[in-house]
Amino acid sequence: MKPKQKTKTLENCPLVVSVKKLELENELEYITDLEIRKIKKAELSRVELYRFTYKVNKLIVVGFVAYPKKAIHLPCIIHLRGGSREFGKMDTPQIVRGIVSYANAGYVVISTQYPGVDGGTGRDSFGGPDDIVSIKNLKKILDWLPQADSSQIGMKGHSRGGLMIYMMLREVSWIKVVVIGGAPTDEFRAGRERKGWRAHQILTFGKSKAELIKRSPIRWVKELPKKTPILLVHGSADWRVLADHSIQMSGELYKNKIPFKFILFEGADHGITEFFREYRDQTLSWFKKYLKKDRILPNMNHHGI
Repeated sequence: MKPKQKTKTLENCPLVVSVKKLELENELEYITDLEIRKIKKAELSRVELYRFTYKVNKLIVVGFVAYPKKAIHLPCIIHLRGGSREFGKMDTPQIVRGIVSYANAGYVVISTQYPGVDGGTGRDSFGGPDDIVSIKNLKKILDWLPQADSSQIGMKGHSRGGLMIYMMLREVSWIKVVVIGGAPTDEFRAGRERKGWRAHQILTFGKSKAELIKRSPIRWVKELPKKTPILLVHGSADWRVLADHSIQMSGELYKNKIPFKFILFEGADHGITEFFREYRDQTLSWFKKYLKKDRILPNMNHHGI
């Protein structure tokens, strides 16, 4: 008689080192609107939420995952944070807004802090090899979880997180649909446009032209897949990453017949805070449209009357 197989859980996933269940219901004081705080408490009560550490090559990296209670075989979203190193790391507001909120919409949502952040080992290099593996390994964890349908994975990322999505689209074929907001597409330009950014580039990934090219998807649009629809979003008043980055990228996506939709929020800042609810609704609508097995991609060839 064969021994009974253990149920697969986050705790016994071969890549996972440690797991801690998060209870954030009493950490919502930053939400001053009491009605919204009540809504967020209700959202937290409906999901399982965990902080975990996992293996990335020889490193140990911090991640988060949330899914509806009693979830089985749900589509997945990989959420990629912005910023670099400790700046922009996942904290309670980001977890509630970027992970729990989307888990409540019926997804398994997983995220990484990237190497060297929040107590993890290594160093964040803004898209270096370990950073890429830290994202790829999230897919392996989703493969393990019975709550997740890892054949149906979308990605969403803002700012640097959006750049990571472009880089991942160049690397793997399992991403079904993406939402990219406020993302830099040309690190050559970024080093000139934003005060102090060239020094930051040198500190995080060095001086070489090759490293700048790796992080400049506008220069390798032809290598992006033609069957992964992109929702591209930017605020016109963004000073951290000028809207031109996405405007020019939309032109290149059009030329290369890559399915996309571009939304420019007039007068919105880098985080699109003035239109945050609409941004979220558009994101959920995009995932609902394309993150399923019978999705129909648009006809990118000239046609019609």
